[in-house]
Amino acid sequence: MNSAISAIDDMDRALVHALQLAPRASWELLGPVLGARPDTLARRWERLTGAGEAWLTGLGLRSGTRTPCMAWVEVMCTAGTSPSVGDTLVADPYALGVEHTTGGRDLLTFVAVPDLPTLYRYLYSRVQLIPGVVGTRTSMVTAVHYAPDRWRLDQLTPGQIDLLTGRSRRWAPSAAPAQPVVTALQEEDRPLVLALARDARRSVASLAREFGMSESTVRRRLVRLEAGQSLRYSCALASGLSGWPVSATLWAEASEYELADCAAAAAGLRETRTCMSVSGPWNFMISARLRTVEDLSRYTADLTRRLPGLRIRDSAVALQVRKSEAQELDLRGHRLRTVVPDIWSDPDPANSSPSGV
Repeated sequence: MNSAISAIDDMDRALVHALQLAPRASWELLGPVLGARPDTLARRWERLTGAGEAWLTGLGLRSGTRTPCMAWVEVMCTAGTSPSVGDTLVADPYALGVEHTTGGRDLLTFVAVPDLPTLYRYLYSRVQLIPGVVGTRTSMVTAVHYAPDRWRLDQLTPGQIDLLTGRSRRWAPSAAPAQPVVTALQEEDRPLVLALARDARRSVASLAREFGMSESTVRRRLVRLEAGQSLRYSCALASGLSGWPVSATLWAEASEYELADCAAAAAGLRETRTCMSVSGPWNFMISARLRTVEDLSRYTADLTRRLPGLRIRDSAVALQVRKSEAQELDLRGHRLRTVVPDIWSDPDPANSSPSGV
């Protein structure tokens, strides 16, 4: 990673916002929307990614109609060991997110593995055997109402957004149909998907060369995976540069018949990054991006005002986000590297090992 400090400006933020909306759109398509030359945009993106200030990743979290078993794992550690425990979890390909947090846990980890039996083996044979871990508490994800790849910066104007999304639909052969048909992430697709985890803007030509495929084959597979919801993209700007540097998590309880309303209300707030139904002591979980720590009380008040039946039971502020969507981050939230998220492989320590690029 280039350690040089680059100056972030409004054009950089507009570029990230545009790539959140149209991740693989060409520079030629983005140029007229952003009012910049395509080569200028390409140089800006190279500078941002080289400094770890922005990145665009692809994640394959579905195999056919089967989604992985996802869970939030709270990890409790003996005094002084949470940094080393965090190091181990950051290097783990199944731990897609890792935070040091306030509250009744030392670390909060978002995990994805193929199925329930694998989750059981993963917890007892990997997480609970990490030196320093004295306990874990697991909340299974039963429904994802609002995913992190839907969170956006607010740099583009409504006119630019309309222009970009309209052009992107006309331009992109891989645009998903109105009623997408779920298709399988096949075994031969996995290397392609994992290659996009570090850089989801890799060209079709470079992917074809690496995997010995024709460019038409690569394009056809990307079309199928994107349209079939087996591959999703997420573009991020380092939290300290985004204007939303604070990450917070809330656990809440609501009647089952109110969960859809809770999700809609949470998604309607600018700060909400994810909301999920979960099992465990409470049945609803929300993560948010905030401008300041003090904004947490206002955000919580907004939630309960919109939904009086929603009862906030616990909350945590991230002291440090170590990893997000398979990207290892530094203290400033800059990307250090990608830990390849091959969540469909065997997590048995005897058969697999963490890998990074």
